[in-house]
Amino acid sequence: MRLLLSKLLNYFYLFGQNWRITWSDIWHDSGHRWLTIIDIILLVISWILAFWLAAVGRGSLLILHYNINFGIDLIGSANSIYWLPFGATVAVVVNSLLLQINYPAAKQLRLTSLAGSLAVLILINLALASLLLINFC
Repeated sequence: MRLLLSKLLNYFYLFGQNWRITWSDIWHDSGHRWLTIIDIILLVISWILAFWLAAVGRGSLLILHYNINFGIDLIGSANSIYWLPFGATVAVVVNSLLLQINYPAAKQLRLTSLAGSLAVLILINLALASLLLINFC
């Protein structure tokens, strides 16, 4: 039992060390640093928009999807708005784990992963902003 516990603790220690080294290297590159900062800002904005939409909706039904040809496609509770920023958070976490797994790889792969997170966050924020316009304007 002690050997298993020791192996688990060692695994978590090595994972933390690799995580620190990876993000230290990313943070020291100015382009990667700015992409990371913009990702964090957009992620916070998406959660703020979701909380604001849910607060304004006050538990009533909201239009969740609007098709330009057919009109309203999906109506649901205001709490289902939280799935959008949750999906963005999952995408950012998965991309940050991919950064650590592919750490020795080229700088271009790290840049592509951070830019992919940025693209997902921009699209999620556009979706939340359009939901705000559709429901309350």
